[in-house]
Amino acid sequence: MTNNDHQQPLGGQQVLHRSRSPEVVPDPHHFLRNKKQEWEEYRSEVTAFELRKNLPVL
Repeated sequence: MTNNDHQQPLGGQQVLHRSRSPEVVPDPHHFLRNKKQEWEEYRSEVTAFELRKNLPVL
């Protein structure tokens, strides 16, 4: 067994790895904006548990 044998997947197929393009830099403002939007969507969802627990109180 050579050093390269343990790096190849079963079946001897070649694995291609994608590298991130150097000019693509994640923008933290987009990340935060998307997380805030996700949170608002999550917060606006009413679950069956909440309906059972809180609806009689109203």
